[in-house]
Amino acid sequence: MAGISNLAEFREAGLCWGDGDDGSRLGHTKIMLTLTTGDLQPGIDELHQMVQRAHGEGFPVAIHAVEREAVAAAVQVLRENPRVVTGSAAGPRDRIEHCAECPPELVSQVSECGAMVVTQPGFVYWNGEAYEQRVEPSLLPHLYAVGALDRAGVPLAFGSDAPVADPNPWPAIYSAVTRATSGGGTLPAREPGRSGMGQGIPVARALRMNTLGGAWAEGTQGRKGTIRPGKLADLVLLDGDPIRMDPNRLKDIRAVLTVVGGQVAWEGGLLS
Repeated sequence: MAGISNLAEFREAGLCWGDGDDGSRLGHTKIMLTLTTGDLQPGIDELHQMVQRAHGEGFPVAIHAVEREAVAAAVQVLRENPRVVTGSAAGPRDRIEHCAECPPELVSQVSECGAMVVTQPGFVYWNGEAYEQRVEPSLLPHLYAVGALDRAGVPLAFGSDAPVADPNPWPAIYSAVTRATSGGGTLPAREPGRSGMGQGIPVARALRMNTLGGAWAEGTQGRKGTIRPGKLADLVLLDGDPIRMDPNRLKDIRAVLTVVGGQVAWEGGLLS
């Protein structure tokens, strides 16, 4: 991605969103929005200017927003600055990165603003016990709220946030389905006393968010994300069927073979 502070350098070099090839492609403009000192940085007015500038240069934006205040600000700015695109090379939607704290009132706003969410349910697995100690109990069911966002029709993709977390996708898929943590606990899937569906999602949905969702996030869904004629042959052979196995085994799935662009990139030595 092109950092907002370096956007001019990319444009001076004649580069814009989508330039590159299947191995490396220039993506969104990244904007860091944080609540580090109790106040949003950048402020809402500056955030408006950043988004307008990126859009004016032909870039969609990816706004880093973890806390609910940051998510709300990102939603407001994206709603008030819709990206106007024309032509066949219009590019993907703007994105909210992480969207970690997303209570119900924010879910509907995210859906209405038209952004895609790239989130990391793997943090439920890796950091679940820490969240239980640090996060207010009423917010725990709404951390990495993939179930609610998916039901609201928000386009979703999963990422690992590597190198901050392990890039292995299977613990993240496991937690997206079960809300389970690495310490053997489970983050609540809904608020106490409330009925209805929680944050866990079906395995097939989690797999889609790791494959086609990622392709949509970068605007390459016509080239990859599914195994179809005319697309890149990017695929893995696994040592088990994630759709049919016990969901508690998902975190232990291993790849046996990796194919990238139709070429074997890695073989685990387990093929018979």
